[in-house]
Amino acid sequence: MEIAKALILAGSGSEDCTWPVVSGSRHLFPIANRPILFHNLEALRTAGILEATILAEPEAGEAIKRAVGDGSNWDLSVRHAAWRSSDGLLGALAAGRDFLRDEPVLVEHGDALLRERMRVHVSAFARERLDALALRLEQAAPEAPELTPGYLFSTRAVSMLLDNHDDVANPVAGLRAGGGRVRVQSVDGCLPCHGNLDALIESNRRMLESQTLDVAPGSLDDSTVHGAVEVHPTAKVRRSLLRGPVVIGPGATVTDAYIGPYTSIGAGVVVEASEIEHSIVLPDAALRFVGSRLESSVIGRGARVVRGFALPAAMRVSLGDGAEVVLR
Repeated sequence: MEIAKALILAGSGSEDCTWPVVSGSRHLFPIANRPILFHNLEALRTAGILEATILAEPEAGEAIKRAVGDGSNWDLSVRHAAWRSSDGLLGALAAGRDFLRDEPVLVEHGDALLRERMRVHVSAFARERLDALALRLEQAAPEAPELTPGYLFSTRAVSMLLDNHDDVANPVAGLRAGGGRVRVQSVDGCLPCHGNLDALIESNRRMLESQTLDVAPGSLDDSTVHGAVEVHPTAKVRRSLLRGPVVIGPGATVTDAYIGPYTSIGAGVVVEASEIEHSIVLPDAALRFVGSRLESSVIGRGARVVRGFALPAAMRVSLGDGAEVVLR
């Protein structure tokens, strides 16, 4: 029996995470100009998941509920419930027990972004009649080497875990000890909400690697495009070089600029006489006459990085919470 239900864990992520919270939840931070959680929902539906319950921290639950709604945008039936990361896997299974109704389940972190298709693992789980399939990152972060994007559980495995309250810190070992059929599968993916700023930028790179060329007629004026570049029909690019993979959001204006690989430019952003690559620029930010190429950067929503020309010479910045400025 293939899995059709998922529990999505939208916890608070790493306590050491310094990149900004957007719209009340890190899971709504846009990479490749779409919220992290939206990438996850799309991948789940492609894998054959039909129903999901998003378990979110109470502080972020309402924001996620407003953003996701009932899941109809992904052809999913989505419910929302409160859960805290400190409650762990056992708390998540307990919170979702009525939803599961004795059916197998995929339990996955809401920021799990896998390079391969989840459908392959769902089919293998059913074909091999496993009680649990644990997904492990091929290149886990040093600070969390055992962090898993998720688990696929049979109904028997869920019952075993809920009935044994002693320890579910290592469900693989516990289920094996109880006679369950368990396998660990290495996957190529990332968990941006469980990492630092570098992990976020790396996730943006990964998502942009699947980018295709999509430039609306009339959006370019005396500009050059190399590689996979997506420019929204309402964006304007003048006298600029775009080197993909790059995505330019709605209403953005790029003038006399260089937008380098692995960069996402959000809605309403203004980039003028500036260069940027391997970066994320959130909506309504502005980069004007910066002078030096920006790289590996996250420019917050509504932030301003502007070089002034009045004497004495200076650069003027307006940055949000958790911002970092490194000048070389």
